[in-house]
Amino acid sequence: MRKFLTSLLSERTGGPALEMALIAPVFIAIMLVTFDMGYMLFVQGVLDGAARNAARVVRTGQAQTSADPSGTFFAALNAGLSGVINSAAVTADVESYADFSTLKSSLPALIDPKTGKPVTNFTPGSPNSAVAVRVTYIYNFMVPWEGTLLMGAKPGSARLVTTVVFKNEPYPT
Repeated sequence: MRKFLTSLLSERTGGPALEMALIAPVFIAIMLVTFDMGYMLFVQGVLDGAARNAARVVRTGQAQTSADPSGTFFAALNAGLSGVINSAAVTADVESYADFSTLKSSLPALIDPKTGKPVTNFTPGSPNSAVAVRVTYIYNFMVPWEGTLLMGAKPGSARLVTTVVFKNEPYPT
């Protein structure tokens, strides 16, 4: 290591310094984007797990039979976020239907066209209902231009969405 530093400092032509000046910004940018994309995938996995756990509370009827169905659902959702995601930035839409064919034909858009905000209904349904749980989170990139280049998204962010579709169990009411 000492020999390397000595040879670098004794170099008088400036070639290595010029090469480093040209390569370092590109290398650092690639490393930041790689780290950020990996972290975004990790956040998506946490969001998926939290949505599955909260959906399980609806599927088994624990939310519907509790004193505060919405509160029970969101408590399960927030517990799954495990401090990685700010729960205030997460929105959830729970819609119930008579069967899966009705669900397929009438599931509303994820974003309300009038307000531009995510749909946030909470109708967990009754036993044997088909239910769709959609959870969204806006992920802010560490590298601001990354969202635009890689995803065509709004500069600096991307909407992460997870959807869980299931049939409620025949729980006692």
